[in-house]
Amino acid sequence: MSKPVVITPSDIRSVVTKEDDFGHEMRIGQLIRGVPGIQMKHGGTYTDPVTQKPRQFDYRCALTKGSARLALAIECKNLSPSVPLVMCGTKRQEAEAFHDLIEARNGNFRRRTATVVGLSCVTRRASKEDTYCSPGMFVAKSIVRIQADKNPMTRTSDADIYDKWSQAISSSIGLAEAACTFPTGATPPKFVVSILPIVVVPDHVMWAASYDERGEIPEDPSEIDRCKLFVAKEIELGEEKTPLYHRFTFSHVHFFSLTGFGAFLSGMAENNQVWSSLFTDKASEL
Repeated sequence: MSKPVVITPSDIRSVVTKEDDFGHEMRIGQLIRGVPGIQMKHGGTYTDPVTQKPRQFDYRCALTKGSARLALAIECKNLSPSVPLVMCGTKRQEAEAFHDLIEARNGNFRRRTATVVGLSCVTRRASKEDTYCSPGMFVAKSIVRIQADKNPMTRTSDADIYDKWSQAISSSIGLAEAACTFPTGATPPKFVVSILPIVVVPDHVMWAASYDERGEIPEDPSEIDRCKLFVAKEIELGEEKTPLYHRFTFSHVHFFSLTGFGAFLSGMAENNQVWSSLFTDKASEL
């Protein structure tokens, strides 16, 4: 008779540390908590707007400065350097260079052909050179996972990454709906909210492969710590024919390494120029 397998505490620690999914999530939380004034929810359930099934988010955060609020729907994905994440893309076209903001209004405002009294919402769009997503910069259009620890190297499934970034968008929809309610106690007649779907991966696992117009990769892929994936996901908010109805588009999903995400948070919290690039006063009402 074979002896039963005995699992020791060191065995458990070794496996958990190797996989390290929750450890990666906790390290992201530590970065978030280091931002003065940020509001954070770690773990919670929402109803998926497509499937109508309950789903759990990793983090939802909000940073407010004056009459502007940055809302983040953050999903954490632990990856091994032996199965890198390759962001495949090219230079961003002018039509892809935009980001939307939600402006909640409380008072008398002109909307299209009528004056609205009380609470209303509109989408403002920053585009071309006035956007956080500038034209001519690298933008990802697809994602490739490579099994680098096999000989020969081969492509592997990206289903888990797709699930993470689609979940970040689903969580962001709830934040967009919440942005349509005017903050309690807010005195400005207008309150602007930016909602960003975010995926954070470990350091040294994300690469960029940039194609030229001929469909070739003229230079070797390079390791990166942040990347925007163009998705152009449009949603409808509010009931039709009411002052709260408007269309809103998530132009990109924002991918970061752990280091890149820390730098992003620091820039938004401490650098007014970075903050202003997102909350530009040149965004026009749709």
